[in-house]
Amino acid sequence: FITTLTAVGTAVSLICLVSSCLRLLVFNPLEVGCRSFFNRNTKAPAEMDEVKTGFHPYGRNVGAMLLRDLFIFLWSLLFIIPGLIKHYSYRMVPYILAEDPSIGAKDAITLSRQMMDGHKWNTFVLDLSFIGWDLLSALTLGLLGVFYVNPYKYSTGAELYQVLKNQ
Repeated sequence: FITTLTAVGTAVSLICLVSSCLRLLVFNPLEVGCRSFFNRNTKAPAEMDEVKTGFHPYGRNVGAMLLRDLFIFLWSLLFIIPGLIKHYSYRMVPYILAEDPSIGAKDAITLSRQMMDGHKWNTFVLDLSFIGWDLLSALTLGLLGVFYVNPYKYSTGAELYQVLKNQ
């Protein structure tokens, strides 16, 4: 029984480690690239090559997104509400990183906090408006999400970034 429990614990630990590394090294830069694609789409049709821009500058994007995720995690340790508030405070970080390759991680986080100051509640309500779409997506095992809901949400987020940036 102990060896089975040890094997299960090791497998779970290994899965957590691999998924964390994938998120840090692949999915976070990919998120920056996707935000760049949708941000560019607000002005004119963007090329799919825009998605790979999240991997340049790679170290800065990985570091900034890691710092963002770390801050959200630490605030979430206090309770769910502070973590949720900080999630909305740092929501524009990938858009900022995508738009300005010269900005540093801490500066992107600070700028995101400033942009979202006074707009977190409205952004939360905006996210609530997608619940029906998310439920429909779940009913289709995510197919509706992949082909319609997620692009719709990301386009809305890019438009929100444009509005906040121009204020």
